[in-house]
Amino acid sequence: MRPRILDTSAIIALFDAYPPVFDLMTRAEANEVAVVLPAAAVADANRKIRGSFGVWEPVLLTAGLTVMPLDPHVAIEIHDLVGDVATRHTVYEARLMRGVVVTCDPGAYRGHTVPLLVV
Repeated sequence: MRPRILDTSAIIALFDAYPPVFDLMTRAEANEVAVVLPAAAVADANRKIRGSFGVWEPVLLTAGLTVMPLDPHVAIEIHDLVGDVATRHTVYEARLMRGVVVTCDPGAYRGHTVPLLVV
């Protein structure tokens, strides 16, 4: 199964306990699916969530979950993509991993060729 790349809107939905995203994390915990959080999307989501590391820790320790850093190589590679940094990082990781972007905001991906799972 293709990894699921959560974007900013899906991460916020997770913290709101939105069932489709919460269920996805439950499946990750059971090692049924790999879930990826791009670090730029984590930072962007935390602007709304306003959580400390202690609030994030249970999510970050979920089995089957990986946080992908925004290292200098990736930052340079995404410079010409459309959208904000979090969206560009999400698109980059989805393409690299041949993953599916999980989003509540499909309009953010206009002009990108990535598979979307709209929740």
